[in-house]
Amino acid sequence: MRPAAGEGEAVGWRARVLLSAGVVLASLAAGPRAAAAGSPPPGAAGPPGALAAPSASHAEATPDPRQLLQDQLEALDTAPLEGVLSEMNRAWAGYGPELSLEQVLDLYRGEGRRWDPVSILRGLAHYFLREVLGNSGLLLKLVVLSALAALLGHLQGAFAHEATSRIAHAVVYLALAGLALTGFGLAAEAARQVMSDLQGFLLALLPTLLVALGGLGGAATTALLQPALPVLTGGVIAITSTVVFPLIYLAAVLDIVSGLGEGLRLTHLASLLRQSALVVMGLALTVFLGVTGVKAVAGTVGDSLALRTAKYMSGALMPVVGKMFADAAELVWSSGLLLRNALGLLGLAGIFFITAFPCLKILSLILVYRGAAALVQPLGPTGVASLLHTMAGALTLMFVSASLVGLMFFLGVGVLLGAANAAAMLR
Repeated sequence: MRPAAGEGEAVGWRARVLLSAGVVLASLAAGPRAAAAGSPPPGAAGPPGALAAPSASHAEATPDPRQLLQDQLEALDTAPLEGVLSEMNRAWAGYGPELSLEQVLDLYRGEGRRWDPVSILRGLAHYFLREVLGNSGLLLKLVVLSALAALLGHLQGAFAHEATSRIAHAVVYLALAGLALTGFGLAAEAARQVMSDLQGFLLALLPTLLVALGGLGGAATTALLQPALPVLTGGVIAITSTVVFPLIYLAAVLDIVSGLGEGLRLTHLASLLRQSALVVMGLALTVFLGVTGVKAVAGTVGDSLALRTAKYMSGALMPVVGKMFADAAELVWSSGLLLRNALGLLGLAGIFFITAFPCLKILSLILVYRGAAALVQPLGPTGVASLLHTMAGALTLMFVSASLVGLMFFLGVGVLLGAANAAAMLR
């Protein structure tokens, strides 16, 4: 997304806001004139028995908030966001709710069907059980190879040469390590899917949300976040995909190599790599939330002061028409706040489900490795159980990293949504 394009859309939205306010102002001004033209002169009585007709000036002067909201929604380009949402709905069909902007707006209006937390939790639990059952074959292979390795460890004395037993044990250990790395690759693919899906969804959501925010009274917040938020989003995803995940994978490989024999120990280096991955994730989380929070708070103060000043000046400089103009602009801004909240809620729900389903897949693999290590350990004092336990730890670290990225963006969208609501409250 290019900042210039977003600024042009924001300018267009501000023009639409002024045009909407002008239309409402014209309707407010036309109401009293129509009532004055249709009223009888002073002192003239109506026909006997006639009832006074209700004045239509109030109905004509009061615009429909639903129509204003619909006009703002039609002026906003939501095609990229709806396209991403349709792909997401197909991906988790049958396990999660269908997400769309119209559905979220209906929830705010009280017209649509509400999301049932019990149904959502049930869908997530069914997805998790499906992944666990799908990985049962991997669990069986790990247990069989681990039992074979333990058996070779018990039969070392039966071999004529100790070197033969070591070679046989090393072959089985390498086969087990290759199988464990295959499962680790599935988890890494699920984590990369989280990063890819989050990037596509946020690049479709943020321009729409920032344009809606900038065109409806949040120009200062948009100007501060427009270049920073997309850049930070892409930077966090790039760092996680190219730095954090490779460090975790390399640490797992070093742990496997350390289990080949007593003469080669790289466990401390693997621990250093894991600590480095955690430090990088912590720095990325701190920078993203810190910059987003500071800019959102600064923009909120500027937007609230600008809106209050505009409302005061319009009422003070134009005593009659200015008050009507301020009321009309107030109605337009209020309907725009509903649209921004709907976009923010849609973004929060999308980030949650994009992160939840791949992370549940990683969690099922963690359960498989933990279960295999628990079943193999009583078979004998071998390094196989330690290998499986170490791989489960590496998968746990990858699960935490992917979840932290999702939580980071969830909080970022929440901060942006809170900034818009805070500007409205201060106004």
